[in-house]
Amino acid sequence: MELLKILALCFTAAMLAVLFKQYKSEYALVITAAAGISVIIAVIKGMIAPIAEIKARLDVCGVDVSCFSVALKALGIGYITGFIADACRDSGQSTLASKAELAGKCAIFIVSLPLMYTVLETAIGFM
Repeated sequence: MELLKILALCFTAAMLAVLFKQYKSEYALVITAAAGISVIIAVIKGMIAPIAEIKARLDVCGVDVSCFSVALKALGIGYITGFIADACRDSGQSTLASKAELAGKCAIFIVSLPLMYTVLETAIGFM
């Protein structure tokens, strides 16, 4: 049911943005950005309980949660970066969109460094 609300919000915002773009293009950008932020907030709220459940099950099994945390951080960075890059493209700033994507890729790399070190240490331990 929550998905239908999100899709309805996206559709309504898209129709309003198209309508306002003819008269005041800056309003279309604000409508699109507000709808995008609302969708991100709704998705994050919906993901909190399943993520907590997965973490709890990993703890029960004795699995290190750090790998899962790195994956969640990378996923979040990817989604937010994509949202910002799309907003930049929508406003006609494709150069800024590509720079935002580059920054997101670098941030994912930096976030994943501890995981890479762990994998390397494990591999060296097997030798």
